[in-house]
Amino acid sequence: MAQVKMTVNGKPASGEVEGRTLLSTFLRDGLGLTGTHVGCDTGQCGACVVHVDGVAVKSCNMLAAEAEGASVDTIEGQAGADGSLNVIQQAFQDHHGLHAASARRAW
Repeated sequence: MAQVKMTVNGKPASGEVEGRTLLSTFLRDGLGLTGTHVGCDTGQCGACVVHVDGVAVKSCNMLAAEAEGASVDTIEGQAGADGSLNVIQQAFQDHHGLHAASARRAW
C-alpha cells in the first residue's frame, strides 16, 4: 500500500492505495465523491472525466498514484460557494443527464 496526497476540489486529500488503484476508484471509494462514474470500463464513454492540473482526463484510465501532488477537480467541486449548481450540473439536472458524452469537452 502506498500513501497518495493530492488536492481535490480545492481541499487536501490523502489515502492509502494499492499500486493498481484507479483514480476513479480512489475518488469514489476513498473520498466518497460518487459524481465520478465508471460507465464503460474502457475509457470510451467519458463518465469518469475529471480535471487533473487543468487537463481533462479519464480517471478510469489513470492510477491514483499518478495524481500524487496534483490538483484534481470533480463535478462535485463545480458548485458555487453557496451550493448553487454550475451550468454543467444544472444542465444534467434539467435534461436528466447520466454522464458526460465526451471527455473532450471542458466544464
